[in-house]
Amino acid sequence: YTLIDPTTFGERAALDWAYPSPDGKLLAFGISQNGDERSVLHLLDVDARVGDPEAGLRALRIARTKWCNFAWVHDGSGFYYSRYPKPGEPGYDAQAEDTYFPRIFFHAIGSDPERDPLVFGSETGTDFPTPSVSKDGRWLVINVFRGWSASDVYLYDRSASPAPAERTTIIAGADALTAGYPHGESLYLFTNLDAPRYRLAKTPLAQPAASPEGWTDLVPQREATMDSFVIVGAYLAAHYIDDIRSRLSLFALDGRHEREVELPARGSIGRMSGQPGDPRLRFDFDAYLRPPSIVEVDASSLQSRELNVVRADFDFAPYTSRLERVRSADGTEVPVTILQRRDLQPNGNAPVLLYGYGGFNISLLPGLRRNALYWLERGGVYAVANLRGGGEMGEDWHRDGMLENKEHVFEDFEAVITWLGGESGISKPERIAITGGSNGGLLMGAMLTRVPERFAATASYVGLYDMVRYHRFPPAELWVSEYGSAEDADQLRVLHAYSPYHRVVAGTRYPSTLIETADHDSRVHWAHSTKFTAALQEANASDRPIYFWMSREQGHGAGTALSDTVEKYARMYTFFERELGMR
Repeated sequence: YTLIDPTTFGERAALDWAYPSPDGKLLAFGISQNGDERSVLHLLDVDARVGDPEAGLRALRIARTKWCNFAWVHDGSGFYYSRYPKPGEPGYDAQAEDTYFPRIFFHAIGSDPERDPLVFGSETGTDFPTPSVSKDGRWLVINVFRGWSASDVYLYDRSASPAPAERTTIIAGADALTAGYPHGESLYLFTNLDAPRYRLAKTPLAQPAASPEGWTDLVPQREATMDSFVIVGAYLAAHYIDDIRSRLSLFALDGRHEREVELPARGSIGRMSGQPGDPRLRFDFDAYLRPPSIVEVDASSLQSRELNVVRADFDFAPYTSRLERVRSADGTEVPVTILQRRDLQPNGNAPVLLYGYGGFNISLLPGLRRNALYWLERGGVYAVANLRGGGEMGEDWHRDGMLENKEHVFEDFEAVITWLGGESGISKPERIAITGGSNGGLLMGAMLTRVPERFAATASYVGLYDMVRYHRFPPAELWVSEYGSAEDADQLRVLHAYSPYHRVVAGTRYPSTLIETADHDSRVHWAHSTKFTAALQEANASDRPIYFWMSREQGHGAGTALSDTVEKYARMYTFFERELGMR
């Protein structure tokens, strides 16, 4: 049953996020327009909507809830949510609305949102606070993420008020990621402190340890990287990333390893959900050559079944995937997944499309890329590179591709391009195309200005190209922890050395290039793309085209209409087919 149709809020409206209440009777959700992600919070009575498609929408509207972090009180009487400052509130900036100083408020159902009490407000505008509430309603935990490499954890006792004045610091100021989740009498702590591949610890809620040295280790660091965990039934279910795929392990609540759960294929687990006392664990499951589904596992019996398998009118049998490893400039092995037809013989002439990202602790795991199926049908090879800067091999892998180590990301991608066009026997430079967006757009710009002779074409989306001035365009200060800032002399030298805009050289023979941006992008300003394109067009000494495309009434990618997405890939593949000489 359709609960929310975003098009009823406007022709180009998007559903940004949704959080059902614990009893399923209420649904909080965010709606934005034109892909700008500037959500307005709405509240829906589910039973009323099921009875009448026009009913159930409450009058509640809370603006400035972009990228909302949210937690229901378990009796459904209210919720904690993040929103950005209004005019007159601390942190408000008329030039950068919905950008800095997100704060946590509490809303009691039926009350006036204008009177919602402030619960947490950081003095640092680039922090991201996230609330979590214990099932008994007593404890509130706020995890405050300082970028993508560090976080703080604060504990509040809600016994006297939903907006307690006092808090207990669990950890603050450490150069590590920690997130706390209350359950029973314990605060569970998922952390990479002294464990770059993450571990799980706990401390009593009533009398938490004064420092991390007092935490009790439950699940120590393993060879694989722990990605997430949930409590389901009488178990801890832990999702690990191992060899660029997901693994699922079950532990007793005291941390004893119980068993491994067999997954349907070499693929990836999405968000897991489970409840204490109920052995049913559910999670999204995806693979490169397999339709997505929801998998349910009984943690007690290990019996599993697939629910809601996505219908795919596509024959996956003729295609295969394999994982290769390519040596980067410093000897680091870079994983690369190759997708192709089973009967494709290596002849050094296959058209190749290579995708990369490499940053912000984001892991690229196996998942169905629908647009890539077209490329495979056309006889092409689709490749995905797991570069440093991502989270696939833990925090060390992430940090080896950020700040002063950012060049490693580019060296990794260069190595993969070179391997594809040579030693692999798959292709050659004039038959290789590359693509990426956002931080991956920066990667495309770096390749254009470092090794333009090693590939034939690139399509780059909503990218950063001027790394000397990027931090001056909101909300880019959010990324200083990942890239650094030109305000710091040492970091300026690093940024200037790889900044694509500053590496454009007149008289260079650049490959075919398509640079796309969007007028409602509230993450990366479109000026990056216009100035970089202009510089390339002015400097280019080849006869290859340098194209520019500005999408109207669209944003960074979230909230993009399906029709716009189809048009985007139609442009991209038409461009690649022509530039690689495919008929």
